Amino acid sequence: MNKNEYKLYRDVERDHWWFRARREALKEILLRIDDKKEKSVLDAGCGAGGNFKLLYNSFKRADGIDNNPEAVYYSAKNSDNNVQLHDVNALSEIENHYDLVSFLDVLYHKDIVDYLSVLEDTLEILSKDGYVLIADGAFNVLSGQHSEHVHGARRFTKRQLITDLESIGYEIIVARYWGFLLFFIIFLKRRVIEKIYFFSLKSSNVEQLSPLVNFISYLLVSWERRFFKYFSLPFGSSILILAKKV
Repeated sequence: MNKNEYKLYRDVERDHWWFRARREALKEILLRIDDKKEKSVLDAGCGAGGNFKLLYNSFKRADGIDNNPEAVYYSAKNSDNNVQLHDVNALSEIENHYDLVSFLDVLYHKDIVDYLSVLEDTLEILSKDGYVLIADGAFNVLSGQHSEHVHGARRFTKRQLITDLESIGYEIIVARYWGFLLFFIIFLKRRVIEKIYFFSLKSSNVEQLSPLVNFISYLLVSWERRFFKYFSLPFGSSILILAKKV
């Protein structure tokens, strides 16, 4: 991401509707992991570090790595977790082993040379029966100016990631799309508005919102969690996957 984005994310990721709704969806997925109080997690590409307190607080230990000094700085400011300056492309150099390695909006990044190699290297630092958690952007058709500001190079489909993970030694525990309504909103904005009206963003879409707008946006997005147990969404703006080392 651009340097100013890290400060922006630090300021908004606790209460912003998008972060809050997706975090709740991820928490529901993490319920599939037993005895988290005895387990460790590595947040690979930890960014501003908000997830240490907001998502991984039920784990015994949570460490982080990021290749951007700005991210490491804000992570250290936000928490007392062990955060190191380290390239996600070099996970095999890490000596510790973890019960969970997470990639939240990481594999899409232009700095990831080969995301499949990153997932293969993850197997080397996972404990026996360890897990990988992935949250990333879905469908290249949703790429736009936001992608440029956060240095996005690719988006995925659920089938693509499932096939890749299974081919290198993972068992899929949960794989679902998230952001059903968001898909239509983002498509309209990035494929129509940005093209027709030459709309130009000075930064990513993330910003402080009024409490009312933030609350309404949260309600519109969070409703879909209620249906996760009954059916799988056919598409969405993001993909959420939990897979297990076999």
